Amino acid sequence: MWIMSYVDELSLVQLATSTSIKDSRLQSLRKFCPDIQTEFWMCMNRTLESIDKGSHWIGRSCCSQALQPQCQQGCAISASTLDLRRFCRQSDEFTLFSCIDQMERNTECCSNANTPDCRQICHQMLFERNGTVKEMNEILHQNCKEINDDVINCVNDNVDTRTLTNYEDFLHCCRYGQSQQCKDVCRNNLNLQNFTEGEIIDSFIPSCGVVNLSSEFWTCFLNGKNNAKNVQNIDEVSRIKQIGIDSAKLHCCEKAQSTQCRRQCYNTFSGDHPSSIGSFELHCLYNNYEMNLKRCIDEVDFPAEIGCDGLSFCSHFNNRPTELFRNCNSRADHAALNEFSMWKEQNVLSLPGFEFPINNISYCRPEVWHTIACILQIKPTTSSQHLTQICWEDCFDILAKCMDWKRITDSDMDPASVCTRLSPDSKAPCISIKPYLEPSDSPHLENDFKIISPCRGQQCNATSEICEVNRNINKPSCVQGCPLGEASNYLVSVGQYVRIPSSINKGCYKICKCTEFGQIENCQPVPCVTPKSCQMGNRTIEHGMSVSIECNVCTCFAEEITCTKKQCRIAGISERTFTTLPCNCPPHYVPVCGRNGKTYPSACLAKCVGFNDADYEFGSCEHRNPCDNHDCPQGTLCFPNRNVCLSNMSRPCPQYRCVSANGENCSLEPITDTEMSVHSSLCSLIRTNKKLAYYGVFDEHVCRSSGTVCGINGVTYNSECEALSEFSMVDYFGPCRAVGLIDSKTKCSSAKCPRSLPEHCLGVIPTGACCPICAGALKIVYSRKQIDRGIYALKNADLEALTLKSILKSLQQLVKVSSCYLSGYLTIETDIMVIIYTIDNYPQKDQINVCQQEAIKIANLISTKSHHFTSNLGLSSFILASYVRPTVSLSSAIYSSFSLPLFYLCITFLQRL
Repeated sequence: MWIMSYVDELSLVQLATSTSIKDSRLQSLRKFCPDIQTEFWMCMNRTLESIDKGSHWIGRSCCSQALQPQCQQGCAISASTLDLRRFCRQSDEFTLFSCIDQMERNTECCSNANTPDCRQICHQMLFERNGTVKEMNEILHQNCKEINDDVINCVNDNVDTRTLTNYEDFLHCCRYGQSQQCKDVCRNNLNLQNFTEGEIIDSFIPSCGVVNLSSEFWTCFLNGKNNAKNVQNIDEVSRIKQIGIDSAKLHCCEKAQSTQCRRQCYNTFSGDHPSSIGSFELHCLYNNYEMNLKRCIDEVDFPAEIGCDGLSFCSHFNNRPTELFRNCNSRADHAALNEFSMWKEQNVLSLPGFEFPINNISYCRPEVWHTIACILQIKPTTSSQHLTQICWEDCFDILAKCMDWKRITDSDMDPASVCTRLSPDSKAPCISIKPYLEPSDSPHLENDFKIISPCRGQQCNATSEICEVNRNINKPSCVQGCPLGEASNYLVSVGQYVRIPSSINKGCYKICKCTEFGQIENCQPVPCVTPKSCQMGNRTIEHGMSVSIECNVCTCFAEEITCTKKQCRIAGISERTFTTLPCNCPPHYVPVCGRNGKTYPSACLAKCVGFNDADYEFGSCEHRNPCDNHDCPQGTLCFPNRNVCLSNMSRPCPQYRCVSANGENCSLEPITDTEMSVHSSLCSLIRTNKKLAYYGVFDEHVCRSSGTVCGINGVTYNSECEALSEFSMVDYFGPCRAVGLIDSKTKCSSAKCPRSLPEHCLGVIPTGACCPICAGALKIVYSRKQIDRGIYALKNADLEALTLKSILKSLQQLVKVSSCYLSGYLTIETDIMVIIYTIDNYPQKDQINVCQQEAIKIANLISTKSHHFTSNLGLSSFILASYVRPTVSLSSAIYSSFSLPLFYLCITFLQRL
């Protein structure tokens, strides 16, 4: 076992870049792996031959800077940059290719030398830096003068001897220093004045070591003058340059259709070149051609929320619990009254960019103008695409009847041209005036079933606090947040990682964190996302587009193709032998625990997602105590904290926490112990000598605190409350014992479902679950490459931030109705299924509908690439969402006992051996 571990830890990069390490490792291997192990040594010799073949390639020393394991290994056996591109994409490996580019430029410099002495000093100066830049520059001029001026100029270009003025463009490199002393010297010396870049580099060497282009610190600094525009991560510069005026709206800029609007958008919200916000709004936000841009900006300023009530002037908008509104509050109600009054007094309709006379609206369709004033302020929104424009037909109808033609001097102004500027074309969703001319016909709900959005109109501090829904007591709480920009009204939660777009290079971002001080800090650059198309056979799929391949959906995101794993109908397979499960796996429940922390119903289903035999162990994950094999430091205690990881880079997937045995320095997080007492943190639990039951706290009316249940994610929990704390809805009572078939009718014969569907409900059966539910459901396809980029940016320091649980926690913050709960899990079809449901045992129709509308809202926010998702590190991995249409009724859901030929049973038996 030790030998296997030793072999696993052999680094191809180390073998390829260090002769001493290679010789030492091979000598150790020969002690434990005798020559009779011919297959092993044949494999090892082939590997060493591949390494030796490219030993003279100048880019070999950069291989340690590759992000992806596959790219690292490919780099170690490559003999040229062309070879490397078979294993690595430049868009994903920015640092690696920058290092190689620097190496190649250096080599090209020295190759121009006409004398051995000039070539030698060039090589020493660019690759070794054994002396100070000043000293070596003098030697360079002595050995290369006259006939080698081009070498001197080239070296000076690569080791700048000019006075350094743009210090701030290099400050971000200091964080890569290997020691705190190096980081401090770097920051202090960069603030010195009238020094050349070479002299600054010389000052680093005593604290940071000799120049080494395979070092991230040196590569960042030496490439800084070429890449400063790509990397804007600088803690010490002004806050505006670091996080922009409004980085939430910066995420909208790439949606602009015209180059002019895109440029104006970046200039307005980045702070690089401030421009007039008025000009941007006039020329871009009130232009129907820029509808996607306007929708995105609107979502930042006025996020769409479900339901509207409590209005006076706009009372016809009340009692609409399942409709979306952007600004349903008393302030907007009062603004609508003022606007309507002004129209009546002035007989002029003023709109951004123009105004035109209208007849006295006290006599010309006053009820319609009343409604228009309310629509413009309350902002009802279409359920699909979340648009707020009034329909063209309604606009034309009211203007044709009420425009004052006697006062119109512009011959080109007519109802059609005005409405073309104000309303979308006939094919786009729009807001019709007609439903709001009369009060809502929705029945008023009883108080016990009243739909509550507690954060609507909540008076938290708008510049520093976020309103969070407390589902236990239907009361909101104001918690500290960080504005996503110096003048941004959009706040993110403390501890959340965010993406800040570059205003210069499309697809380039830095990752920052919202700290407990209420500021966005600790920024790190990540590889840029190049919006390139994907090739699937002879087919080209554009970036961001999806195609159907039989019963599956494949999505292209930056050259990465992600496909769902549904099992399509197979020609020649009978109805009896078609299982509906991925890879047509048998529906037997013999659970295995994957290395990603997920329990799979069988080894067949684990292999179907790409695992090999070494990637899973028999038995469910929840039956293994992760603290049995922990490596917590001395003086700490281990607590289980199970996670499902979404990337292969998360090795190992974190399954526990280490907490000081003294019960000190814990983050505040409600904890429930096995006696159902609540603690403010794990430290409080330690001090009272209690045992952990689950993270979080729930009231008695929300869930049962005892009794084993099986979650819809196929995990057995000790109680319903524990399942809820892990974002899992209960599938049935008792331990998990079956995998559900993936169709709209059958349920598991061995499972007793806890609820029956109400007559007014069409339900869904979650993928792999057994029982139908009344809820809103959506399936989400995510990009593993995006998760990988995030893990790289975090430097493996906070892997929990990109686990499924953390992502679901961020997603739950978008559900604003307090009676709707969120559940989610990684399915056996490799997508993420999210359920939004009410916990009431006998929900009314509108209660079910409002949770379904919350699910539709989230699906649309993902599809339109809302800032809620693109700015959040974890949620930005979501690339496609589809709402699952309910199809299961009380009469159609039947139990089925599925059988398969005997050989499937034999296979299952062999898998258990």
